[in-house]
Amino acid sequence: MLKRKISYMVISLILMFSLSLTALAADGRTAGTDSRAYANSVVEKELGGTANFNTYDNYIIGVVDMNKIEPLSLGGGYVIVDMGANELILDEEGDDLRVYEKDQIFYGKDTPEKYEVFVSQDMQTWESLGEGLGTDEFDLADSKLSWARYVKIEDKETITTGREPGSDIDAIEALHFGEEPRSAVPVPSTPGFAVVSSVIALVALLFLEKKR
Repeated sequence: MLKRKISYMVISLILMFSLSLTALAADGRTAGTDSRAYANSVVEKELGGTANFNTYDNYIIGVVDMNKIEPLSLGGGYVIVDMGANELILDEEGDDLRVYEKDQIFYGKDTPEKYEVFVSQDMQTWESLGEGLGTDEFDLADSKLSWARYVKIEDKETITTGREPGSDIDAIEALHFGEEPRSAVPVPSTPGFAVVSSVIALVALLFLEKKR
């Protein structure tokens, strides 16, 4: 009877190991190595979790590192990143954006967690690309945009306890990237561009009226 139990345990372990290998092999994705495809800077963030240990901007910036322990833990909050003025996400055939969230299939560790991805050209108008779970890919065609510069990731997890609360975002990669299309309206270099322009125009108008 004991031998039979041991045999069942060995068979179960072999089966679990085989299924894990199959899942990893079926994934077939590899992280890109071109730094231009990845997020350049964090524009804005609001992280949750009183014990959140992973709050530094550099945890989400740059090329994905499979050996890196620290992702940016959202803890029920959100983060907005700038992909770069000449490194925009372009809408081409297939998926255009990949979000690396620590999960069992891609990283071999941690439970995949849910989040929603938004994209924008100017940080004023946002388009949702839908929800992701773990390391996931998104198609810009699901929005009204042919290109995007800013990416917002909003955590959909409600448990914000522990040192790595909520979705743990390691990196954001544009699978198709390039310069702004010539037919596109120029993207302001900063979110406050419109405000500054309006103030300058108002001052100039008042100056002209005074000279009259």
